[in-house]
Amino acid sequence: MVHSAKCLVRFRSGGRRAQAMAVPEPSWPRRYLGLAAILCLLSVAGVSGSHAASKTEARQPAVPVANEAFDARWPGVVGIAQTAQGIQSAQAGKAETARRAYRRREYKTVVKIWSELAATGDPEAQNMLGVMYENGEGVALDLFEAAKWYRKAADRGYAEAQLNLGVLYENGEGVEKDLAQAAKWYRKAARQGELLAQHTLGLMYRQGHGVPQDNKQAAHWLSKVAERGYAVGQVNLAFMYLEGFGVPQDRTVAAKWFRKAADKGHPVAQNNLGLLYRSGKGVKQDFAQARDWYRLAAKQGLANAQYNLGSLYEAGEGVGQSYLEAAKWYRRAAQQGELPAQFEIATMYLSGRGIRVNLVKALRWMSLAAERGHAEAQYNLGRMYAEGRGVSQHDRQAYKWLELAATRSSDPEVRRAAVKTRELVAARMSAEQRTEAQRSAKAWKPTRSKLFVAPTQ
Repeated sequence: MVHSAKCLVRFRSGGRRAQAMAVPEPSWPRRYLGLAAILCLLSVAGVSGSHAASKTEARQPAVPVANEAFDARWPGVVGIAQTAQGIQSAQAGKAETARRAYRRREYKTVVKIWSELAATGDPEAQNMLGVMYENGEGVALDLFEAAKWYRKAADRGYAEAQLNLGVLYENGEGVEKDLAQAAKWYRKAARQGELLAQHTLGLMYRQGHGVPQDNKQAAHWLSKVAERGYAVGQVNLAFMYLEGFGVPQDRTVAAKWFRKAADKGHPVAQNNLGLLYRSGKGVKQDFAQARDWYRLAAKQGLANAQYNLGSLYEAGEGVGQSYLEAAKWYRRAAQQGELPAQFEIATMYLSGRGIRVNLVKALRWMSLAAERGHAEAQYNLGRMYAEGRGVSQHDRQAYKWLELAATRSSDPEVRRAAVKTRELVAARMSAEQRTEAQRSAKAWKPTRSKLFVAPTQ
């Protein structure tokens, strides 16, 4: 018989804290990469109206302007310039008609106009025709055709098309996947000031995807988008300063960039700023500020922030200690797949701390966390099987999970407790049962699923 306390041991290593989160490049649907929508994105990102206006002007087709002195000597040139100007004006009118039709979702009309303009070599039209083919708007979805039109516009130096072509190469859509080619086109667009290309190129340098890993280059490009007010870039630049990647480590500067993005409502920035206030890194420690920033992010549905807010309530830091509130936020985070929150809510259902004891739910959450590789959950699940608590007693399952906890936990206290309990279980098993349990532990691999898995017998 295994001797144990009434409640399972719940190990902690100095109070668990979430790590600051970096933000990956979002998978922007290319339907939003047309001229008008790009300006909208820049506006949301905090780029000033005057900057957006200058970008609009820069993207308009060049109109020849006659030099008066030159025209006086060569009157024939005036007529040529005026004719070209008239053609450009007509094309600009058609382009505007296409944009309006797109906003009304009159895709057949849009395709007809863009096709006519694309045939004349208009790079905006070629890019937008690629968008239509990529999204299947007004035409059958055809990524190969999309790539063809993006390339035509990209070869003419059109930055948005260079960005879009880079995305296709990165994802292997319509072209063979080639991260080096993706980086090449992102770089071309980035050098022209294309914001999303600059950000993606920065991430590629950070991760070493398609380019040699280079934190200084990563910081260079992320700084550009951060200075332009792009919240996602500000979060990632803050992370670079927090860790000292490509820039001198400076938590005060990290806090500055997190705050800029947090003030725009970015939930990851709000969560990370809360983390800094809680730990007193880069800012004066202030649990009330940590609570407020965590709450803003948690209300936006960020699972990590919900877990962090729950841990504040459990510890009573900056808030009155409330296991009930802790359980509420842990449950919300757990339901979104936050692994430590799944373990925490399991222990609360097991002990009745903040909520009523519910061994069925405790087993479900503990099993999920254990299957995903949480070592403390593996220890507790082993104890549950050993004691028949919330589940039929099952020595082989108990031995398997205790063995995993004993070999995988980074906490010496957990390892010692797991070994001790495992040996007590082993004493009542046959040699054949122990061998089978050891084989099962050795074959175990963490599940990728964040959803419930049925407890195995």
